[in-house]
Amino acid sequence: MWPWTWRAGACLLVLASATAPAQAPVPSQAPPRVPTPFSVPRLTPEGAGAPVIGQPGDQVPPAARSPNKRILPVTREPGLWAADEPQAASRRSPELPPRTVDELLVATPSPGAPEAKGCRQRLLRASRSSGHEETRRNLPQTPRDCLTARLVLHCVSSESTAFETQALNTPRIDGRNFLAEHKGEIDAVFYWQMRLCKNTSSLPPIEVMFSEIVATFERQSRRYK
Repeated sequence: MWPWTWRAGACLLVLASATAPAQAPVPSQAPPRVPTPFSVPRLTPEGAGAPVIGQPGDQVPPAARSPNKRILPVTREPGLWAADEPQAASRRSPELPPRTVDELLVATPSPGAPEAKGCRQRLLRASRSSGHEETRRNLPQTPRDCLTARLVLHCVSSESTAFETQALNTPRIDGRNFLAEHKGEIDAVFYWQMRLCKNTSSLPPIEVMFSEIVATFERQSRRYK
């Protein structure tokens, strides 16, 4: 009985496997697609001829040339490009600020100012002897110019009496009137001083400086007479 039972079970198992639906095979995944790199134009050696038609990257469209760009020479010989002429390189020197003139220090009058070189030299010596020379030179230009004009006016005016006496006792040379020339010089100094001191406010330190320089100037003038 057992052998028949085993054979019957085997037959049923074979029939069940034959009638069961077949499983579909699992499709295999395709490998990832590698992106194609951009085509790089290849350089054609000189004399190799035109590129082969159809090769990717060989046909390069001509670039639009700007009219402002210089065209290279046909040959590789050294020379000028686009008929340029050689020009010497020029370097501009930087502009210097205007120099302020110290009329007592250089003993030179500015344009429109009276000469009076003797007064300028004597006033410079008095300014140095009074101990105010460094302070006077460090003043701003406008008050310094006004102080200079006041000192020159004092010097020229103080010499008027002596100059008039000397001019009256001196015969005229070539028709020159020294007294009239001296009076014209005094007038020029006066108007020059009025113009320079027009917009200047007098400060106590400047007045003290003026008084001490004038006092030193008077002492030195009496000494050298």
